[in-house]
Amino acid sequence: MSNFQKGNDVIYQGLRMRVMDPAYNGAVTLMDLQDSSVLCRAPVGEVALAPHVPKPLAQIDLLKWNELESMANAARAIIKAPTLEERQKTYTSYALQLGCSKRTLQRVVKQIKRVDSVDALRGGVCGRPIGMRMLSPAVEEIIARQLAENWLVPNQPNLSDIIDQIQSECRTQGLRAPLDTTVRKRAAALDAYRTMALRKGAKKAKYTLKAMVGHIEAALALETVQIDHTLADLILVSEDNRAIPIGRPWITLAIDVATRMVVGVYITFEPPSAVSVAMCLLNALLPKEAFVASLGLTGRWPVFGVMRCIHLDNGRDFHSDALQRGCSNLGIDIQYRPVGSPHYGGMIERLIGTFMGRCRLLPGATQNNIVNRGDYDAEAKAVMTLTEFKAFLVNEIVNVYHTQEHRTLGVPPLVKWDELQSCQEEQRILPAGWEQWMLPTAFYPFEMRRVRRTGIQMFRRFYWAEGLEEWVGDGIERPVSYDPGDVSKVIIEGPNGIPLVAYDTRGDVNHLSLYERRNARKQQKLLGHDPELLAQQDAGLTKRQSLTKNATKDTKKEHRQAAIARGQKQRSADVPASSDAQKPAPAVSVPLFNFDTPVNQLNVRRKGS
Repeated sequence: MSNFQKGNDVIYQGLRMRVMDPAYNGAVTLMDLQDSSVLCRAPVGEVALAPHVPKPLAQIDLLKWNELESMANAARAIIKAPTLEERQKTYTSYALQLGCSKRTLQRVVKQIKRVDSVDALRGGVCGRPIGMRMLSPAVEEIIARQLAENWLVPNQPNLSDIIDQIQSECRTQGLRAPLDTTVRKRAAALDAYRTMALRKGAKKAKYTLKAMVGHIEAALALETVQIDHTLADLILVSEDNRAIPIGRPWITLAIDVATRMVVGVYITFEPPSAVSVAMCLLNALLPKEAFVASLGLTGRWPVFGVMRCIHLDNGRDFHSDALQRGCSNLGIDIQYRPVGSPHYGGMIERLIGTFMGRCRLLPGATQNNIVNRGDYDAEAKAVMTLTEFKAFLVNEIVNVYHTQEHRTLGVPPLVKWDELQSCQEEQRILPAGWEQWMLPTAFYPFEMRRVRRTGIQMFRRFYWAEGLEEWVGDGIERPVSYDPGDVSKVIIEGPNGIPLVAYDTRGDVNHLSLYERRNARKQQKLLGHDPELLAQQDAGLTKRQSLTKNATKDTKKEHRQAAIARGQKQRSADVPASSDAQKPAPAVSVPLFNFDTPVNQLNVRRKGS
């Protein structure tokens, strides 16, 4: 009978493996410790228990090491003794000195002669051999079956409930129930990857327990830029009415791999799309002095220019034709992460995590989950508008993040940028003229519109620019580009080929984003659905119907009376005038019944008489 138990580490064909099932029919099931997906059936005669792996030397207690070292030195001195008499004296001397018996020293000498090393004197671990199990095979089978059938399942039941089932089944079968700690040790001894894969899914197990080797490398500034989105952990309020919370904004960030400098940023309420990527890329390509100043900030943000490559994940918003055409036009390569390898985007993910932590400094922070949020009412505490949040985030980027020492670089990102700029070729900048019009028309979203007498109609507004007069009424639709972050103006290529900026013609224009404009429109519609206003409206509609009905009734009545009057008048006109001779005799009133007349007797007899 084999001594192999489930969970024992064994050696088979030179590999260290683990027993998954006890021996049956002369063979045992083994699992490769390096790859848990590899299982094999091995003959019992070819399998041996794996030796105990000793503790590394650095983990040995200092006092224990000094004792072993003294023993080894004594053994070496005894071995070097030239004669038997001197060897016996050395035995006695070192036995007294070390406080051990002569027999102990003899065993040490024998071991040193075999292997001249202090580590060779370390004894084995006392007590029960590792992996040895004392429960009966029937109980072990119950534990293994219950764990496999009821615990290693996707609904992730609590182990304590499975322990109750195991103990109940053992008692039912007349077996001694195992202790809770025993079952927990059996569960902990299961393969961690297989356990997580069965309970939480293969994807979770892979990203948690499998090696994720590989990362993006870059030696030059703007050689590779990573871009990604995140939903900010913060509630913002409306620009028009701070009492109205709008929601959480989306942030699109771009980071330079070589210097860890933030290259571009775009913040909007719109969900991630190709527009968000294009707007962030547009911010990355242009100098940022005017952008920083427009937010009321000061600080040095020298990053701009054409990057060689942008590194993106496989989201649908990163696969738009407009983005690929715009990048191709500027000579920018697009690379996508390998499928199933999110660790290749680790730099941008860590950057996003850093700034999400900064968002929790602000009132209205939602935290990263509802448990951490507790009773905090983020909407009631929200105070910042989209413009104010932009200023906050840009200030964190320019004056805080860029100036702090980066753990990987060892220097602040701004210092690393200056260092690489001083020793590399001149950075690629945009071709002449792109700043004025080619970037907006290449990366901005657009809609096809006609030029009317009242201007260009978009977003329930009208836009006009001098120079569009000759296109009025021609009925041709033309592409009109717009910035989703500020729809107070649009861009259209004019009749002479020069782009024209058309501004909102209304006097109440505000620099609102498209999302805020649509949200304001939605709020206006909600005001029209006030219960009091609706009740008043219903009363007005009812009154309108009543007024119409009553007016119709009165009018018909007047028409009837008028018709009767006209008929009577017509009949009077048709009858000739009457004379006394033609007057009829007055009618004599004759009574209908004369009660003085006697009643005639009728010959009537009763039936049957």
